[in-house]
Amino acid sequence: MTPRDVAHLEERLLKAEERIAALNRIGIALSAERDLEKLLETILTESRRFSDSEAGSLYLVEDSPEGRRLRFELAQNDAVSFAFSERTVPVNEGSLAGWVAVHGEPLVLEDAYALPKGAPYRHNDAFDIATGFRTRAMLVVPMRDHRGELVGVLQLMNRRGRAPGEHESYPDDLVPLLLSLATQAAVCLKANNLTASIRKLFEDFARAAIVAVEQRDPTTAGHSNRVSTLSVALAGIVDRAADGPYAAVTFSKEELREIGTAALLHDFGKISIPERVLVKAKKLSEEGLGKIRDRFDFSLASEEARETRALLERRAREGGAVVAGDLEALDTAVAARARDLEALFEEIVAANEPTVLPKDARGRLEALLARAYRDRRGRDTTLLLPEEFQLLSITQGSLSEDERRAVESHVSQTWRFLSTIPWTADLARVPEIAYAHHEKLDGTGYPRGLNREGIPPAVRALTVCDVFDALTASDRPYKKAVPRDAALGILEGEARRDRLDSWMVTAFIEGKVWTSLAP
Repeated sequence: MTPRDVAHLEERLLKAEERIAALNRIGIALSAERDLEKLLETILTESRRFSDSEAGSLYLVEDSPEGRRLRFELAQNDAVSFAFSERTVPVNEGSLAGWVAVHGEPLVLEDAYALPKGAPYRHNDAFDIATGFRTRAMLVVPMRDHRGELVGVLQLMNRRGRAPGEHESYPDDLVPLLLSLATQAAVCLKANNLTASIRKLFEDFARAAIVAVEQRDPTTAGHSNRVSTLSVALAGIVDRAADGPYAAVTFSKEELREIGTAALLHDFGKISIPERVLVKAKKLSEEGLGKIRDRFDFSLASEEARETRALLERRAREGGAVVAGDLEALDTAVAARARDLEALFEEIVAANEPTVLPKDARGRLEALLARAYRDRRGRDTTLLLPEEFQLLSITQGSLSEDERRAVESHVSQTWRFLSTIPWTADLARVPEIAYAHHEKLDGTGYPRGLNREGIPPAVRALTVCDVFDALTASDRPYKKAVPRDAALGILEGEARRDRLDSWMVTAFIEGKVWTSLAP
């Protein structure tokens, strides 16, 4: 063997090693990419680089009512600029990509305009005519996964020659390597699609779970989905901030999805709250108020019966008859007593509203604790029971302290539920973000009383959006919807009190984040 032969072999060996190293590098890059659009770009870019191709295109297989087709997903061309537009071609022998898809074999052409005689396929020259590009040598390979299932077709064009501006044919020894690369790409695409389908399955399940929670309180329907949309929009503003306290904070596409998922599930723990508390509109339920009404009515009837009996007994002792004046006096007393009791009941009805209780109302209610009547069993019973008095004495809202604690427990219940899920790495912070959505910067929030340092930016954004939607959502039994401008004013007030993040509130308002919601 001559020195020249040895040098030639060494050159070929070095080239083979470089190609293998390139294939390994490309395989690693493809496996690491999770974004479908970036994955497609990487597949085509690396394939062109590996084969020294001036241009290339990528087709993906899809099923349609007309049968299997190839969707033209991506094109790259270093020689000319062009406007890309998606289209589909049938899987048949009429096109180069279609022929490769049908036969599952690579196609190597010396010149796209000098096809083998009798070939069923043809080169579509519309792009060349429109752009002035000249397609020369072509290498078209099928993208099959590890099971041999066709995923797509990869087209490479115009392999560069040794000198600038020159082109050459695709060598035979490059074809198996491109087939190997195409297989790696197909496997990565299938894995990406599988991951996407699993993610969609989970997201659909999460939305179904939230529907189940919100059906227990139909007036809150849509809250979680709206908060999710708002939170992602506000987090996007944080990500784009060029100055201010969040200039160094960025959110990747995966992190934005993580925030959206946490926001979607932030109220899931409400499924554990008794429905009577969850939808409680008044301090006393209709049934509870009805019992007091019955007690007042019975007291009035009982007192009337007692006075009537006393009148009859008195007339019987005196040996006289009941006269019209006796009945008129009896009616007058009953009417006065009825007016008195009705006024007292109206006090109760007013106190039952979830509004701020007037300072003197508690005293008037307390008087009813000492006002007794005799029930059917002859027992002395007060018109208002102590537990009813406690509920009616709630100074603001409709919930007692125990009920409020039960509602607030939904945050901890959300954490308990979400922390049992084996989240993937890109969603690992979902439980923690959801767990902190009722915390305040000044430490007055719940359930852990975190302060500013313990509340990350993602949670701060979620909290602002949650408060806004809770204020502006449609009327609920226990509150009226707040107009948007008034709600924004409340957000600003909470920011001034250092409960909400002032930068987040300003970004929410100036960015008109609420417009991200579908009309």
